[in-house]
Amino acid sequence: MAYYTGRDVDVYWTTEHQSAGIIEDGDLLLAVTETFDLSSDEIVYPLVDLGETRTKLSDVTGVDVSIGAQDEDITYMGLRNVGKIEVKKDTSVTVTMKKKDRKFLQLYQGNTYSGNSNASGGHPARWGLIQTGAGGSAVIQIQDGTVDPKSCVDPDATTKTTYGFRLVVEFKASSTATGVNGALLVIPNCTISEVTHTTSNEAADEESVTFTSQVKPMVGNGARTGTGTTDPFEAWATTPTLLTKV
Repeated sequence: MAYYTGRDVDVYWTTEHQSAGIIEDGDLLLAVTETFDLSSDEIVYPLVDLGETRTKLSDVTGVDVSIGAQDEDITYMGLRNVGKIEVKKDTSVTVTMKKKDRKFLQLYQGNTYSGNSNASGGHPARWGLIQTGAGGSAVIQIQDGTVDPKSCVDPDATTKTTYGFRLVVEFKASSTATGVNGALLVIPNCTISEVTHTTSNEAADEESVTFTSQVKPMVGNGARTGTGTTDPFEAWATTPTLLTKV
């Protein structure tokens, strides 16, 4: 487990779909594919924008990162020792930030419009998006968490998964010169497992959002598609994941 303060890292997040994000329309959640603007209705942007300013979480005070794995004991005939086999990764990231709005709470326990859901609607959006069909017949919806992550695929992106969200922890570089980037910790296919609020009479209200993933994190350089810090990250960090097992 590692803890970082807001001055040490920047945190970015998007959906796992290349061209679709989630907005709040009134009190309902919808998946949209049209070009985003900077209105207050957007909650989370598409994966292709990962690294842009609008995908960055603001007023972050702390980030708690826990990376591990779930093991299973295996007993082999003829051997006295018990072996262990890794079943899946177990990564948890808790981001604490100043509370500004209800967007994370909406994702965690809000309602999805019935016509924009793979179920009957009325469920939250903590499991991300799901796509059926390809090309002009593609239908992108907010899923209800009952679909196996390996089956939440985007036929337009060579069957790469759209399950959950993508979280990036960028370690700030020692220099602020243009083109100088820090290291990236990329956690794909996250679900929102917890949202808590802390209220105080002596300090600003805070909220903590916990993301969990059973997919192996990726580590690399935070290079971008351009020289500015507002450009998205390079393809290695913004390419959907192909799940072989979860």
